[in-house]
Amino acid sequence: MKALAVPLVLAVLLLASGCRGDDGETGATATPAAPGSSVTVSQAGKQATVRVEIAATTQERQQGLMFRTEMDEDAGMLFLFPRDVQIGFWMRNTQIPLDIAYIAADGTVLEVRQAKPLDETVLTPAKPYRYVLEVNQGWFERQGMGAGAMVTLPAGLPAATE
Repeated sequence: MKALAVPLVLAVLLLASGCRGDDGETGATATPAAPGSSVTVSQAGKQATVRVEIAATTQERQQGLMFRTEMDEDAGMLFLFPRDVQIGFWMRNTQIPLDIAYIAADGTVLEVRQAKPLDETVLTPAKPYRYVLEVNQGWFERQGMGAGAMVTLPAGLPAATE
């Protein structure tokens, strides 16, 4: 019986380790929003829409857009936090250049930072925020928008958890 137990334990360990990225992160993916879920960003008479995936749990927020090599121009990821926070974002294992928009609880874009692929510099905004929208780098500039824009969130968002 002992002879079978060791290979069985090793097999279980190998399967479990296969679900992790190179840095030990789990292979969690963001919660898909309801079909057609999107955020609308508007400022000075301009308006644009982004289809979003939702990152509402700690695990989903930590995974973010890691390990992806491309993203549609009209797509992004919306990070939800249970309360206002002022933690920074970085680009570990993220291969897509991004705009990171820090958004207040009332939907106001506080700040947009440009993030370089694989750069581990922590990008911390000047003020606390409740949401973050990550889109392809330059998206806000191409839309003619930035700090002060208003973001309308999709209906039926999951509750953010710690």
